[in-house]
Amino acid sequence: MASLLQNFEQQYSTVTADITFHIGKISNSSGAEKQNHVRQAEKLFEEASELLEQMELEIKEQDQKERQKYQTRIRSYKVELNKQQTDMKRARLGIDANRDELLGDDTHDSEDQRTRLLDNTERLDRSTRKLEQGYRIAVETEQIGGQIMEDLHNQRQTIQRSRGRLHDMDTTLGKSSRVLSGMMKRIIQNRIMLLGIGVIIIITVCVAVYFMVRRS
Repeated sequence: MASLLQNFEQQYSTVTADITFHIGKISNSSGAEKQNHVRQAEKLFEEASELLEQMELEIKEQDQKERQKYQTRIRSYKVELNKQQTDMKRARLGIDANRDELLGDDTHDSEDQRTRLLDNTERLDRSTRKLEQGYRIAVETEQIGGQIMEDLHNQRQTIQRSRGRLHDMDTTLGKSSRVLSGMMKRIIQNRIMLLGIGVIIIITVCVAVYFMVRRS
C-alpha cells in the first residue's frame, strides 16, 4: 500500500513540475501559444486533483501513524496546488509576483479586480463551451434523426415493393388456378363422354348378340 502511495506522490511531483513549466510559458508567451499552455496547465491541475483524491482514499487503509503522516503531506500538497493556481491566474493576467510583493497592498485591489474579471471570463468561456457542446449534440441528433427517417422511408418503399410483388403473385396464382380448373372440367367432360361412348358400345354389342342368338 505504501508503495502505491509513493507512486502517487511521484506522479504528483511530476505533474506539479509540468504545471510550473507551463505557468512560466504562459508569462512569456501570447496569443494561441499562451492559450495552449493555459489549456495544458488546466488539464494538469485536474490530474493533480485526481491524484490527491486517490491518495486520500489510499491512506484510509493505513495505520494511525502513517495516516497522520500522509494527511499532513496531502494538506501541504493542496496548499502548493492552490498557490500554483493563483500563480497561473497572475500569469494569465500578466502580473509579476515579485513586483507584487515589492509594491505590497497597493496592488491588491487592482489584482482582485483582475482576478474577478478573469473568473468571469472563465465562467463565460465555460458557458460558451457548454453551449457549443449542446449545439453539436443538437446537430448530431438532427443528423441521426434524418438518417432514421431516410432508413424508414427506404424500408417503406421496400415493403411496398414486396406488397406489389405479392399482389402480382396472387394475380398469377389466380389465373393459374382458373386455367387448372378449366382443364379439370374438360378432363372430367372427356371422361364422361368416353364413359358414355363405352356404355353405348356395350349396349350395341349386347343387342347385336341378342338378335343373333334369336335368329339361330
